[in-house]
Amino acid sequence: MEKYTAIKERANKYTKILQQVMDFRDAWNDHLKDMIIKTSEEILKHTEINATVNVEEAFENLESITISLGKAVSGISENVDETTKRNIIKDKGTLSFSQLFNGKVQAWMTYPLIEGLMQPKPPKMIGIYAPVEFDEALILTNFDEFFKELIEWENYDDDQPQNAEVNRIGFGMHRDNNED
Repeated sequence: MEKYTAIKERANKYTKILQQVMDFRDAWNDHLKDMIIKTSEEILKHTEINATVNVEEAFENLESITISLGKAVSGISENVDETTKRNIIKDKGTLSFSQLFNGKVQAWMTYPLIEGLMQPKPPKMIGIYAPVEFDEALILTNFDEFFKELIEWENYDDDQPQNAEVNRIGFGMHRDNNED
């Protein structure tokens, strides 16, 4: 009947999407996860960046591959008393490739964070991709975006004049500018 044509088309599309989710999940398990791990390890080897590649498998079909730059002493220390200093730790950031509920893969990153001295910058979503879009070039592009953002973070406010009220960091940021 004609009155069911539109709903039948929508139902067919829905059925195809459900199959696509299953196909995307199969692709992750069949080859995509291993390809992302291998390519990430190769990139780290060729760039000589010290990082770890971890697979988080707490939830089946919501797995994540995380490239962590780790933590280190930030170079900043707190003077506890006249003879004691406490090193402040810096989390150097992560790049992650995470399965979404629909089988697509989201590339996202966390920014560096100096513990106790700043609020974390929200994670950045780099892109969402169907498994068929993945190849070495796409992974390289995501790493490139990650390093670009890290460079910008590390080189904070160095080259671009911006609104000083928004971007002030450190001591004196709550001072009243109306002092005489």
